[in-house]
Amino acid sequence: MRFPRFCPQHNHGKFFCSSSVSWMVIFIGFCLLMPSGSLPAAPGHAGLQQADAKACFNCHKDLAAPPVNGSVHLPFASGECTTCHELKEDNTFKIVNTGGVLCYMCHEPKNTKAVVHGPVASGDCTLCHSPHQSPNPKLLLASPVSKLCFACHDEAMAKHKFVHVPVAGGECLSCHDPHESPYAKQLVQEGKNLCLMCHADMEEQLKKKHVHAVIEMVGCTGCHSPHSTDNKHQLLKALPDLCYGCHSDKEEYVKQVKYPHGAVDAKGSCVTCHNPHASDFDKLPKAKENMDICLTCHNRVRKTSHGYVLNMKKWFMDNPEHHGPILTGDCAVCHNPHGSNYWRMLRKAFPSTFYTPFKVEEYSLCFDCHDKELALEKRTSSATGFRNGDKNLHYVHVNDPRKGRRCVVCHNIHATKGPRHIRESAKFGNWEIPIHFENLENGGRCAPGCHFPRAYNRSEDVKNR
Repeated sequence: MRFPRFCPQHNHGKFFCSSSVSWMVIFIGFCLLMPSGSLPAAPGHAGLQQADAKACFNCHKDLAAPPVNGSVHLPFASGECTTCHELKEDNTFKIVNTGGVLCYMCHEPKNTKAVVHGPVASGDCTLCHSPHQSPNPKLLLASPVSKLCFACHDEAMAKHKFVHVPVAGGECLSCHDPHESPYAKQLVQEGKNLCLMCHADMEEQLKKKHVHAVIEMVGCTGCHSPHSTDNKHQLLKALPDLCYGCHSDKEEYVKQVKYPHGAVDAKGSCVTCHNPHASDFDKLPKAKENMDICLTCHNRVRKTSHGYVLNMKKWFMDNPEHHGPILTGDCAVCHNPHGSNYWRMLRKAFPSTFYTPFKVEEYSLCFDCHDKELALEKRTSSATGFRNGDKNLHYVHVNDPRKGRRCVVCHNIHATKGPRHIRESAKFGNWEIPIHFENLENGGRCAPGCHFPRAYNRSEDVKNR
């Protein structure tokens, strides 16, 4: 029973008047005679015939002040509380529908694509959005949006040394749709296309003839974390360990060989020579001619665990007579760029000492291109141009079972100033032996420190002392 709000006799809007005292006495007496507890307590919405924002704010004062530079739900802003809440007969307000169904009364459904965000799938829109108003855009409960995401997701993914710029800025929605997506993890694009939305410079690179297989197979996240890691460029592992994850054969090879290439363990590691994304050339080298790649490092004297390596770039500039592989820019004809069990990372055997007993297999590197007969025949008219008449002078110098001289005693296998790749001097311990080679029309002459001056002629045997 409700207490009357006006005088029942005179209907003048006052609570009571002198002429209505008798009515009041009767009413109070009736209430006192009722059994204890039979008078229901008036609920908070008692007496409301309809709801509007002004009436709601009388109690819900926390909602009365709109946020500064924030966002307000449109029905709430227009005072239409009953769009979402309805007054029941028991004077209570209830949500007109549950969960996402309520939101979908006005908003397009956000749960129709292949991958739906957990709160959206369960209809818990208010886990992320305020239904009334918020100091943040889109009625979000927190700002930046990453703060809201990390209420559920592990924040450790963004706490490593190198952080992806959108993650550092709290811009999770640059890559993820917060509601639904046709792609895994609610990504706004699939695979490499997602990254190319920002990394437009990579789009041109990926048009090259050879694209790194991992990019085609799984996308950029095959090598990079989209959030953060302790490695530069958000690499999943440090180099070369990242590369070895797929190229395990190279890891095994480099660890087993006697002379591994120092570049593999150097700062740039594999990407010193290879483009990790794409190249116009097979095996993704950074340049067509591998010599161009080599000279990015071999442009100064380099110290190795096995001695010093010349400044090869300067050597080639100062010595114009280049060996055949140098002319074609192909250092890898003779050297294995990852490493080798042979001296100087050579692909095949070649003597490393001044004197060496002659065996064909000890010169297998040279005999890949040069005819081995030039060192096997005592007499020849065709196997070599280094002959006195038909006496094979290569045989004389090299083919000695005890103290054969290796090729580089007389020849520089990279480049020289004069013809035939003949050195100006040969190193013998601490002594630089001068060679004094002179090229003649049908032969030549030399006056080295190792023997008296001698000459040779291919057509007529020169008599030397």
